[in-house]
Amino acid sequence: MAAFPISVDFEQISSDAAQPEVETEMARLEKELDLKGKTIGLGMDRLDYTKGIPERLLAYERFLRDNPEYRGKTVFIQAGMPSREKIGAYQKLGNHIEGIINSINDEFGMGHWQPVIAMSGQLSNVTLNALRRLAHFCVVSSLDDGMNLVAKEYAAARNDEDGVLLLSEFTGAAAELKDALIINPYDIAGFAGTMKLAMEMSGDERRRRMAGLRTVVRENNIYHWAAELLSRLTGIMEGER
Repeated sequence: MAAFPISVDFEQISSDAAQPEVETEMARLEKELDLKGKTIGLGMDRLDYTKGIPERLLAYERFLRDNPEYRGKTVFIQAGMPSREKIGAYQKLGNHIEGIINSINDEFGMGHWQPVIAMSGQLSNVTLNALRRLAHFCVVSSLDDGMNLVAKEYAAARNDEDGVLLLSEFTGAAAELKDALIINPYDIAGFAGTMKLAMEMSGDERRRRMAGLRTVVRENNIYHWAAELLSRLTGIMEGER
């Protein structure tokens, strides 16, 4: 028995994220969502109880409560793709997440500033890449995940080699992506502290870490994964002859 960590098409995502239409979409989002000059956090998941979405929102709430100087200066975007909408448990989860977002915005929002922006529904690849490039940090807070391609997609899209990845210790990707900031999503106080660390990290440190993440994802891309898997299967089949 062996593990073969699945990956993404690094070159395709990296190329797509560099297209002019992504730049145009970034400018549109900055204007429409009033993101200019703000530190942007990003969560990007399908709606699922394993993804730790409530935990990350509670950590951001704790961050805002503990660091009032950041109010009005940061925004967290939660982009959620619908999943199993007709199942009661998922409807309940969606309502729970919406309740947390509303609570945070009611407590901390002021004027035109809303600390959490929810983007739901199926988003285009152009919009997804624009969000990845805009985000100063991306949060993957899964409670239990075999791999997690969101983390790798974020790194692949960052052609500027900037940005910070916060990655749950309960993902398979944590074993590969050593330059991420590893978090325990159940430790809300520690999670909030890591968000602050990401926001205050120096540019040199951000770029060093992102360069490391991109190297890992580039070298262990989807084609490397497929070739390794097929090679092992071929060896097994030949051994059985």
